[in-house]
This record gives sequence, structure tokens and C-alpha cells, in this order.
Amino acid sequence: MPRKPRPAKHIVAFKVEPELAALLDAMPNKSEFIRAAVQGRLATACPLCRGSGVAPFGGVGDELTKLVQQHPLCVCAGCGVKEPRPCHTPGHCDVDLRVEAFERWGVFYCEACSGLVTFCTTCHKPLGKGKKKTMLRCEDCKAA
Repeated sequence: MPRKPRPAKHIVAFKVEPELAALLDAMPNKSEFIRAAVQGRLATACPLCRGSGVAPFGGVGDELTKLVQQHPLCVCAGCGVKEPRPCHTPGHCDVDLRVEAFERWGVFYCEACSGLVTFCTTCHKPLGKGKKKTMLRCEDCKAA
């Protein structure tokens, strides 16, 4: 039975410090490790936009610094964890109730807590944890 032809591979070389070279040489399959590390880095989704884009190859540090300055940390009203401000790329997170709660009322919930919070069915104002009922409305919407 003839062997299947393997796809052509290219050799890529790069320089490293002696310490890193020693660490790589000690690995059982350094080529596979390097391939996985490079592919993982190239496929890394931006932590600030939660997957709406891929971090650019060059200038990542400068871009992330600018984004962090524009989008400071928010404290979750449920558990107190600090997270970067949620993404607000037009058209990307429009249906995310926690983004709307943050934008309209200044109340931030992390992803874990947002699943436990009830939102007004009319205006999507957060009503608090544990009130999981359908057709629950805030006082303003009831009065209107």
C-alpha cells in the first residue's frame, strides 16, 4: 500500500537567547510546542472586545494601553470582581443586557453574575439577583 504524501512544510528559523534555547532543547517535541504557541498567539481574541476582533500583530502593547485608558475597569455590582469595561462595538454587543445596563444605568455585572440578575422586560433595567420571573418590570415601566 503506497504511503499518503505529506503536505509540504517550510522551515522557519529565529534567534533566541541561550536560556530559551536550552529550555526548548529539553522538550520532547519543541517543533510542535513552537507551532502551537505561534498559532495560539495569532488566534488570540482581544480580551477587551471579547472576541469581536483579533489582536493585531504589531503594536499590541500600544493599542491595548489606549483601549484600557478608554475603557477603565468596572466593578461588578453582584460579586465585586473588577473587569475591563464591556465591549461596545456598534452592532456587536447590542443584544447584551449587561452592556445595556452599564451604558444606560451605570450598573455593571460580570458575565457570571449577569446570568443571575433579572432585567426589566420593558427597558432592561437591572432589578437585582434572584428575582427570576418572566414579565418582571421596574417601577418606572409599571408607572408608565
